[in-house]
Parts: sequence; structure tokens; C-alpha cells
Amino acid sequence: MSTVSKCAMSGSISLGGEISNWQVILEQDIPEVTSMASSGFKEYIPCLKSASGTFNSFTSCGAIGAQADVDFVNDIETISMDIIITDITLSTEVSDKIEFKYSFVSTGAVTIA
Repeated sequence: MSTVSKCAMSGSISLGGEISNWQVILEQDIPEVTSMASSGFKEYIPCLKSASGTFNSFTSCGAIGAQADVDFVNDIETISMDIIITDITLSTEVSDKIEFKYSFVSTGAVTIA
């Protein structure tokens, strides 16, 4: 029986290093625009878009505040953006590889192709 599930493929970052795991959250601001003439329910409009997320690597890919171009690739699409690294978490288990976990926010356009 076939499935509609898709596999993640890869990721790359201009600062160097191999991405082993990634998550991208596409976001949109929705400011409230409720007026005195509203129907008694809050009203919102779509506004600015952005992205945030995390990626993991077994090698160092930059410092906090570093800017980079990234491509996140899976079977369905490629998500490309410029990012700013907002925090870094280092972790390892006994007898395992050190892993760097990076959190980021996008800056500028996010393209999905």
C-alpha cells in the first residue's frame, strides 16, 4: 500500500556545516482592526509574514547574531531565506556526538519553490 508521507531530504547554510534536522514555522501577523461599527466580534486583517524555526548540526554553523542564507529541502519543496541566529544550544549524550541546535528568525523574503 502506498502512502502520501514524504521524507525530509537536506538543508544547507552559507556559514558551512551540514544540517541534520530542521523545523520551519511560517508566520503571519494579524493585527486587530475592530471598530465601534463591528458586529460585536473582533476583526483582524492579514499583514506582514515571517518565518522562524530551528535546525541542528554536528558542526558549528555560526554564532549568535550571525546572518546566513539557508535552504531547507524536502520531497515537496525548497524553503529559502536569509536568517539571523537568535540562540544556540549545545547538547550531547555520553558516547555520542556533540550536537548544535540553532534557533533563528527570517529577515527579508521567504521563498518556497
